[in-house]
Amino acid sequence: AGTLAIDPATGTITPSGSTGGTYTVIYTVAAAGGCAIFTTNTTVTITQAPSATISYSGGPFCTTSMPVAVNFTGTSGGMYSYTGAGTLTIDPATGTITPSSSTGGTYTVTYTVTPAGCTTFTTNATVTITTAPAATISYTGSPFCTTSGPVTVTQGGTTGGTYSYTGAGTLTINTNNGTITPSTSTGGTYTVSYAVAAAGGCSAVTAIASVIITSAPTAIAGTAVSTCANSGAVNITTGASATNQSSVLWTSSGTGTFANANSLTTATYTPSAADITAGSVTLTLTANGNGSCVA
Repeated sequence: AGTLAIDPATGTITPSGSTGGTYTVIYTVAAAGGCAIFTTNTTVTITQAPSATISYSGGPFCTTSMPVAVNFTGTSGGMYSYTGAGTLTIDPATGTITPSSSTGGTYTVTYTVTPAGCTTFTTNATVTITTAPAATISYTGSPFCTTSGPVTVTQGGTTGGTYSYTGAGTLTINTNNGTITPSTSTGGTYTVSYAVAAAGGCSAVTAIASVIITSAPTAIAGTAVSTCANSGAVNITTGASATNQSSVLWTSSGTGTFANANSLTTATYTPSAADITAGSVTLTLTANGNGSCVA
């Protein structure tokens, strides 16, 4: 069915000028000297030299990807193999790769075919597998008072992401390493996000952690109080105030007595005889903090 390049005088065949196929070569001796014509024949098979191309569309591939079939043209019947530092799951007969059971890396896929009578033929394609990103973050010790020092994040998984936050106030955070600074933040509850961008065929991934910043308490004892030695209990709360407190407490440098010592409006102080003799005492208003904030 094809073409066999043959010298009709010598019978020499030239495979490179022939097409693949099976041929019957006939040798004929003409009739002469009373003898009849003579013929004999033999079969010659020409195998087409192998050729092929392979490729994988859509790469690089994430380890979350579905199996990927090879794009193949050329001589069939060969086998697929690979080289690379990791593990590439590949069907040696079909060339289909399975990223989900492969490890990240760059691989060389080789298709090898050796038809009968021909030398081995190989062709290659490059395949890149990207490990799917994953991450966790946490801040040990939350809630944090606005008097606290900087707090570092505990981050696991894929590096190279960026940090951000959401919340009603202001959270001072380093967008590169996730360190928060409570002393320049405002009180509130924040959601810190660590985002790894989409790359290498893999989708973006985000990890979150909750951070609570508690505002430190403040206290103002108010205006100085003057009273007569015989006046007895005197209200000491004029001008007194406190913020971000769970409770307040009045104390004295003297030995007098308090009533309602936990009040910002009705606390009174009765000087002792020693206080009257001393002429003055110092009254201190202490605001006790919320959460991790101390007085």
